[in-house]
Amino acid sequence: MTKPVNLFLISRITDESTYQRVERHASGKDESKRTQIHEIISLRQLVDSLLRYGISTEELDGFFLSYQIPQIGKEFDLLKFTESRCLNIEIKSQSVPTEDIHKQLIKNKHYLAHLQKETEFYSVITDSLVTYRLTENNELQQISFSEVVKSVREFANGYLLQIDNMFRASNYLVSPLNTPEKFINGEYFLTQAQEQIKRNILSDIFVLGCCGFYSIIGKPGTGKTLLTYDIAKELSKTQPTLVIHCGKTSDGQQKLKEALENFNIIAAGYLKYHPEILNDYHYILVDESHRFHPDQFDTLCNTVKQNKQICVFSSDPEQILSSFEKRNNIVSRILSLGLLGKYELSEKIRTNKELASFIISVRNLNRKPKVPMVYDNVSLAYANSVDEAKQIIEYFRNQGYTFINYSKSNYCYSPYAQYEEDFDTHHVIGQEFDNVLMLMDRSFFYDGNGILKGVPHPNPDYLYPNLFYQGITRVREKIALVVVGAPELFEKISSIVE
Repeated sequence: MTKPVNLFLISRITDESTYQRVERHASGKDESKRTQIHEIISLRQLVDSLLRYGISTEELDGFFLSYQIPQIGKEFDLLKFTESRCLNIEIKSQSVPTEDIHKQLIKNKHYLAHLQKETEFYSVITDSLVTYRLTENNELQQISFSEVVKSVREFANGYLLQIDNMFRASNYLVSPLNTPEKFINGEYFLTQAQEQIKRNILSDIFVLGCCGFYSIIGKPGTGKTLLTYDIAKELSKTQPTLVIHCGKTSDGQQKLKEALENFNIIAAGYLKYHPEILNDYHYILVDESHRFHPDQFDTLCNTVKQNKQICVFSSDPEQILSSFEKRNNIVSRILSLGLLGKYELSEKIRTNKELASFIISVRNLNRKPKVPMVYDNVSLAYANSVDEAKQIIEYFRNQGYTFINYSKSNYCYSPYAQYEEDFDTHHVIGQEFDNVLMLMDRSFFYDGNGILKGVPHPNPDYLYPNLFYQGITRVREKIALVVVGAPELFEKISSIVE
């Protein structure tokens, strides 16, 4: 649990390594980004200035220092909360362009808006005490440092000691497919890594006039789909843009097509009968491209080369659902194209560390977390029969969970056909949900090395462990896992949370 600190006490520590240790202890952070020496000095300068203006040691209590929104990674230098108000102070060690200050405070306002608190936003250049405030009209206004002093004094009493429960991932994580309205209205921000990739690609295209192929690779939860669609939206402002979705399209994608000009989305299978559509677009982006059929992939690549178009592939080599996709190895074929740019997203922003750790451990019982993990957002249940399982499914549905079932065979009976799902694993490609419920039964087992395995799927091309991984990684906040009629499997999974 993150705790507030007294700024006077923490700022008196001059040794860098000692500061890191004490700050981590005082703030209760599980792990802390290493504070740079110039940041330590700037904090001390700010505190010294507040003291010179008459602020007492007690009035410097209750500040959250370098607070990061869990899972998102968005950081604030200083935050302080009461029941109805919020104070945000950003610290600069030296002068920076005012447009950068303005952009940062606007972004801070976006991330704190859902709290519905009266919030004051300041930025202080500590070596000169040049101070800025964000007005209610989102204008950047230079003010006297005494205004910050006044606010600090007003927040001296009645401050909150615990704020982690105020920040939920669903307040910030925007999915173009699941929350298209927010995406259309631009109610989202990219992470620093996403922004850098976007800048690099758009700079190549708009400044250098490059034509050819780009690759973006990332594991589940790293924001590949949002980045891909955001780049597509930007490109569509200048030229007709096509997004190819290598999966089954959703209602959200239809809304995007209708709302955005020069912006179209098709399923990859459409190319089989209408390859000529590729000629109508200057920019082509392929989401979930690791699922591309080889013939369609070849058609696309040949067209892009012939027409001197731009093509961006977004893929995840681990999200392979079938033996067919594994044999195709489309990602390797993408990487051999002679790319103009190859980028990788590594930081997970959708799945928090707790859920990511649980998913890793379910797939491999020997992959234990390096630090003790409390799985408060994981629910495990056992059903002795299909009827009990249905009862449990309904219980979790009433708690707001989305039941993702396994894709079934068109030709053979599937044991999971007995359950009425919200979606199957092929219909959630590229989507995300706050709370995810999945089933496991005797179709799954662990081998001698603790690796999750599966019996042959009724469709011999599908792989049960891969379908499970596809479904479970759609989660943002909570997992419910129900094991049906497989006590040994349940015993091993339950050992993860002991």
